[in-house]
Amino acid sequence: MSSPVETTVAKDIGSISLQVKPTDEDWQEENDSELDSYITENQKIIPAIVSDIRSDDRRTRLIATIKIRRLLQRRPPEVAVQPVINSGLVPAVVEMLSINDNKFRAEAAWIVTNLSCGTSEQTATVVEAGAIPKLVAMFPTDVTDVQLNALWALGNIGGDSERFRDMVAQAGGIQPPLDVLDAPEMYTEKVRNTASRLVLCYLNPHYAKLGLDVTSTIIPILAKFLRGAPKNVSHNTLDYAVKALDQICANEAAAELIITTGILPRLVELCNTGNTDLSYNAIHCVGRFTAGSEASTDAAIEAGFLEALKPCIFHNTVTIRETACWAVSNVAAGSLSQVHALLKAGLLPILVRVVSDKQEVQKPRNEATWALANLVDTAMVHPELVDPLIEGDCVEAFSDAIGTYHSNTQRLAVQSLQKLLSRESRNQDRILELLKAADGIARLRALRDEKGTSGYRSEVRTTAHEILKEHYPDFARRARV
Repeated sequence: MSSPVETTVAKDIGSISLQVKPTDEDWQEENDSELDSYITENQKIIPAIVSDIRSDDRRTRLIATIKIRRLLQRRPPEVAVQPVINSGLVPAVVEMLSINDNKFRAEAAWIVTNLSCGTSEQTATVVEAGAIPKLVAMFPTDVTDVQLNALWALGNIGGDSERFRDMVAQAGGIQPPLDVLDAPEMYTEKVRNTASRLVLCYLNPHYAKLGLDVTSTIIPILAKFLRGAPKNVSHNTLDYAVKALDQICANEAAAELIITTGILPRLVELCNTGNTDLSYNAIHCVGRFTAGSEASTDAAIEAGFLEALKPCIFHNTVTIRETACWAVSNVAAGSLSQVHALLKAGLLPILVRVVSDKQEVQKPRNEATWALANLVDTAMVHPELVDPLIEGDCVEAFSDAIGTYHSNTQRLAVQSLQKLLSRESRNQDRILELLKAADGIARLRALRDEKGTSGYRSEVRTTAHEILKEHYPDFARRARV
């Protein structure tokens, strides 16, 4: 019979949901009170189980092993892990990883998975017993339970700390999940999902980056997987692979390698899936390219990223709208040709709409304001862009941004207005008329007259006052109290 799905906390890579079939035909599942009886008052496993797990009789040994697994599976790590360690069972469990019996190997790998859900000191006990090379040596195997549990165990150990991650990598532990993703049709979706998550675990952003020699082997396999994954691959599995690429492409040299795989059009396609997490991570991943070199930004644009971002800016999820506007702001800070591509894609009126939408939450409005501010900065170098910005209602949008009472949004707006007014004498009267008609004078005065502000917000108030004093002298005097 099949055991029920159980949940165990995994380190850094989310919760574990395992479904293995390790039971013996004579095996009866314990009730909760029986599980509690396995632990003695002095925090050890009862002698009968300790003795049975070292028995020469296969059935006796298997039942004892399953009891330990069930205890770890059904009780939190802070309750169950230390008694197993205190009883000296870790070496015996680790030894099972290499015996010629797949039932024991699957059970032992599951036990190691749960033992390494505890503290770093508890995980160290598993590592010191030699678990890492034995787990790696379990591959290749065509036994699903062994594949799944061994991958989880490697993930939990590698997810504990940078030191253990490096030990797993040095032992060849990166290759098993890559082999799964390289031939995904040969594995179950559970195994594919675990492999994808494990690769992401190895790329933990809190750890030192893996060397380019390592990531250069990961990149083509992830790209191949994302391009040709079987139809029954879940969005969750794809999401882990996208997040893994997202972590890798923070390195410019690695980003260049990713571009050479031709994966960017596929990542752009994933920006508009029906799955919120996958869409968000795909946008963020391609957005990293727009935050990189000019060549990386060009590659994202050529892959159709700007068109893909347009529906994302109106997505019903705030983080997607915010991230899409952030990616556009990166392009707006780019080269003249990139800005022209942005304008040609029709993104300017969309940005203006977001900034001016009083029903929109602040984060997308701030990112959209930043994008407009970047366009103004580019226009300071390329004056031919000023007219399209004015005609595109940017002045009115900056007035609305001042009215948000969000510090950074207001700062971007007043600084952009000051740049336009100081540089463009030809368009100055027009800009001033538009700003006045958009209630800009009242908003500048309200910003200037704020009480109790300091730091850079004080500088924003000063900029607002300078605009009023220089361009609207009749409105520059403070109201009498």
